[in-house]
Amino acid sequence: MTPRFTALLATDLDGTLLTSQRQATEQDLETLHRLGQDRVCRAVVTGRSLHSARRALPADFPIDYLVFSSGAGIVDWPTGEVLVAHQIPASEVARAIDALLAHRVNFMVHDPVPENHRFRYCQTCVEDTDFIRRRDYDPSLAVPLATGSPAGPASQLLAVIPLDLERLAALRASLTGLQVIRTTSPLDKQSIWVEVFPPHVSKASGCEWLANRFGIPHPQTYCLGNDYNDLHMLQWGAHAAVVANAPPDLRQQFAVVSSHEHDALTSACASWASCGLPPSVTQA
Repeated sequence: MTPRFTALLATDLDGTLLTSQRQATEQDLETLHRLGQDRVCRAVVTGRSLHSARRALPADFPIDYLVFSSGAGIVDWPTGEVLVAHQIPASEVARAIDALLAHRVNFMVHDPVPENHRFRYCQTCVEDTDFIRRRDYDPSLAVPLATGSPAGPASQLLAVIPLDLERLAALRASLTGLQVIRTTSPLDKQSIWVEVFPPHVSKASGCEWLANRFGIPHPQTYCLGNDYNDLHMLQWGAHAAVVANAPPDLRQQFAVVSSHEHDALTSACASWASCGLPPSVTQA
């Protein structure tokens, strides 16, 4: 039997596949179509929730799977079926809340997948404008956290802190047993969003799930990203690259392709043609 997919290409969304105008370039859209014709599994792997990703991408966007919320969920994009949904158990949510309160940081507790665009928030630092922007982006989705009441399970917690790596390290140390992922705020481009997930959840785990599902050999996995929340995925992929607009330390660790404004996906595929990616993908 002919395998459904012969390779996996996983790309981040914002700042990677999408330009600053929040659109994919015409050339990258053509590349995605060519990948599909060559039986390459096309996965967008994003920190966005499913709700947010659906607002950013049309229903006919040429991908096969969406790994959303940094691996907390996976959806079959053409059918809309949620295939994977991870959550943090209530006891661990309560422990994480206590740790974040002890550090006096502003944070959110997101509902389980697929309703994880809804969240409860706790604000201890009133001058945190990035947190306020995130909280108020869609007020209908946010309610205050009732401290002292049962926590319940959650897809993730998200704390907002200034660009302070020592503070990030301290938070990591107090959240042992959970996955703590650093993300640069997409709002002010400076603050750190500290995302807390179950210990086995990351963008890499979502990619690995897809590769295992379709028997895709690891040498045929290709990953493209732009920020620190892509690090696990980039380290997991057999072939990995970052866009030219990625932070300098990531550009030092991985191959660099065009920026998100200049056909980054197509540039990456051209660089991977010698690594076994179907060569027709790169033909204009």
